[in-house]
Amino acid sequence: MKLLVCWIGKSDLDACDGKPNAGNGPIGQAVLTTVYEKVVLLSDWDPKATQRYCVWLRKLVDVLVEVKPHSLSSPTDFQEIYQAADTELAAIKTTFGTTLDLTIHISPGTSQMAAIWIVLAKTRYPSRLIESSREGGVREAIVPFDLSAEFFPAVRKRMGDQLIEMVDIHPDSSTSFAAIIHKSSEMKRSIGLATRVARYPIPVLIEGESGTGKELMAHAIHGASGRSGKIVSVNCGAIPLDLVESEFFGHSKGSSSGAPADRKRHLLKHTQQFHLNRLGKFTNFIQK
Repeated sequence: MKLLVCWIGKSDLDACDGKPNAGNGPIGQAVLTTVYEKVVLLSDWDPKATQRYCVWLRKLVDVLVEVKPHSLSSPTDFQEIYQAADTELAAIKTTFGTTLDLTIHISPGTSQMAAIWIVLAKTRYPSRLIESSREGGVREAIVPFDLSAEFFPAVRKRMGDQLIEMVDIHPDSSTSFAAIIHKSSEMKRSIGLATRVARYPIPVLIEGESGTGKELMAHAIHGASGRSGKIVSVNCGAIPLDLVESEFFGHSKGSSSGAPADRKRHLLKHTQQFHLNRLGKFTNFIQK
């Protein structure tokens, strides 16, 4: 389903009313430039104005038009605009699923409406963005950045719920996690998550207050992984900043005034350059 979605803007109503220099308006330009199977219009205008515009648009081009009225306290209220746009895009996605070919027109309406369209198109509803003007016509709106979904509460909650569903909160007692004594549901969920991540060769950050068993959890994850064997525990808090490099990468006797003997490295040689680069950035940050 090739579908166009947008708000009805003042310029569109001006085009409908035949005002001078209004042309066909942003929406009219879009549907005359590209063939869409359906157009979904969000409207904060009064029902008569909205109906008048829809009749005009259907006369301009033969296209299926569906109106979604949303009464906003202000056309610049980000929260209300977000809720309205998110509701409609969620319904569209549910209805058409993988057959959906979605285009969002960001020109009609206020700049706040355009901003919300960009946020949604770059996070929850990947889609094509277009913009238009009387002088430049219709063109694709190139937004040269991506947004992290974790900055948006609704997206973060959904991702968290999905992760919980994926995690087996009743790990096999025969695994290396059996040594972790627990009763609470939160610990069951944490161990379930740890059991799952242990299957993959990815870094794991374990956070917690002193004495909560972070090292015990680390040993359990390592033991359940495909790299089970020797594990090296290093108390990073006890290492002076100027000795971090030697602690992790080792040094040869006499390499510096503070190197009276050889020191074996903790990290593998092939990872040294990568970690040195990361260490340099960390050191600079600490010094600043």
